[in-house]
Amino acid sequence: MTLSTQTISQAVEARADRIVETLSRLVSFPSIVMNDPRQAGPGERDCQLYLQQRLEAIGFTTDLWDPDGPALLEKYAGRPGANKGRTFDGRPNLGGTLAGSGKGRSIMLTGHIDVVPPGPATHWTSDPFVPMVKDGFVHGRGTVDMKGGVACMLMAVEILKEIGAELKGDVVFTTVVDEEIGGMGSLAMVDRGFKADAGIMTEPTANRIAPLCHGILWGRIVIDGISGHAELTPNAWHAGGPVDAVQLCRQMLDGLDILNRRWMYEPRKNHPLMAMPNQIIVTQLHVGEHPSSMAGRAEITIDVQYLPHEKDEFGLGGHVKREIEEHVAALCLSDPYLRQHPARVEWILDADCAEVPADHPFVETFQGAVAAATLDPALAGFGAHSDIGLPTGLGNTPTVNFGPGDPAQSHQPNERVSIEDLVACTKAIALAIYGWTNLEKA
Repeated sequence: MTLSTQTISQAVEARADRIVETLSRLVSFPSIVMNDPRQAGPGERDCQLYLQQRLEAIGFTTDLWDPDGPALLEKYAGRPGANKGRTFDGRPNLGGTLAGSGKGRSIMLTGHIDVVPPGPATHWTSDPFVPMVKDGFVHGRGTVDMKGGVACMLMAVEILKEIGAELKGDVVFTTVVDEEIGGMGSLAMVDRGFKADAGIMTEPTANRIAPLCHGILWGRIVIDGISGHAELTPNAWHAGGPVDAVQLCRQMLDGLDILNRRWMYEPRKNHPLMAMPNQIIVTQLHVGEHPSSMAGRAEITIDVQYLPHEKDEFGLGGHVKREIEEHVAALCLSDPYLRQHPARVEWILDADCAEVPADHPFVETFQGAVAAATLDPALAGFGAHSDIGLPTGLGNTPTVNFGPGDPAQSHQPNERVSIEDLVACTKAIALAIYGWTNLEKA
């Protein structure tokens, strides 16, 4: 039996309450990930166990496993997703496959269930892990980034099963941990062998198809000054006097602004689908040791964006790293102290990026499904990093971002997603699954 767009759409709309209930259940698991993954609580595992139960109930064959961080690092050292210090004890990935009847194209639905810490409770108007439905929105940590998308992709498959949709191609479902601290969960998922002819990663895109994301570099610019009493007349630094690292930090920040202004107009730092050029964003400052002492050291933590065409031979941001290192070195030459004691850049993380061509058959099929769900089928860029580079590059699964919610709500207090967005996203994904998996495999 062939199902019409109207039949699928109406089935989704009739189950809006269940979509909300599913998201609320996912939010109730405090699946927080920390910079040190050993500090993660049981929320990630509990959330994955819940999803596993839902998948198995509709016929998925599932695989729940704790990845081996050191083994992955050894195997993929220097490649995307291979990060030091990752441990996955009690932090499982989940994968599952729903077999099609045969000869259709397969699709992978993927997302992450880890969330960033909620921050001070005083910044929230409700408990971040007690989901609240109010004024047409679901409130709570992860509603946007990205349990809303996970709820939509799960419900899309469940609804298709409930209305008797026959799918010729396989549906692969994966939810990973560790995305918020570098993506090694997605690396483990691809290494495990999960792949398909095309994929949807349900990161929040305001229900726009985003076949492109940024690569991200995290780095630390370290400036060594010389501490001394802040209230006394100092000797010259070459005579043993202090050098104020606060002042040197100011100079370095001004120098980073110069590079940002240059990047605004460089074609290689811009993309027609991206709203803004690549940027160097200062996210943390650690300067000084004592209130009455000149600072002897400064650390500037930066978050740097890069585009797929800037990737090096390893699929990472090596070219951009060198560009920043050379700029920092040039800035040091303009200061007599830094000329002799140059600042250094220590790289913390390199998260890769990807781009699926606009004329890829899946992108065109998905645009049709999005239009049928009465959403805007125009393509857009995803300004932040997402894990689409790992399934797209390493896993040979061309994967696009598409999910509910305003991406600007990510990581903010009082995170919320509209029920209207959730229903529309579920509808588009269900239509895409049905349309794509019933195309004969190339």
